[in-house]
Amino acid sequence: MKSKSLNILLVSFFLIGIMSVMLITFLGQAHEDFPKNITINADETTESVYAIRNLRLTPAQQEKYVVNLVCAASGRYHIYLEYDETDDGGMKEYVIVTVQSGEQTVYQGPLTTLLDGYEVAFDGELKSDDPLPVTICYEMPYTVGNEAMGTYVDFDVCIQIEKS
Repeated sequence: MKSKSLNILLVSFFLIGIMSVMLITFLGQAHEDFPKNITINADETTESVYAIRNLRLTPAQQEKYVVNLVCAASGRYHIYLEYDETDDGGMKEYVIVTVQSGEQTVYQGPLTTLLDGYEVAFDGELKSDDPLPVTICYEMPYTVGNEAMGTYVDFDVCIQIEKS
């Protein structure tokens, strides 16, 4: 009887372990459509457009995207982020965006400002052996109530980089 109970317990732990690995893999692939690295061409403007689809947040929740800017030629670069709304599901009024270049915050404000045409522009010092991380965080403040329930937003983020 003890060996049967032990076998059931071991199989249960094994199944829980497999389900945990599957969950971690699934969550890791959730941001796979957003690139991890952008390789910069020093001779011309490098541009990448990334689609953020079906962004749904609850109060106090945040989604972070990190892009590493990689270059072959060290130097100072101008970096621009432009937002283009593709579908308004009512959420944009409730989302705060924070853009960081390395440890420096270069923009913090409402998503509506960005979707209305405001361009985030900043300079970054890139080194050929050290990528510059650009972090974009979308967050819904905890003070937002039921008015945001069931809302979403779709938009494109265009990242342009050119050598100074």
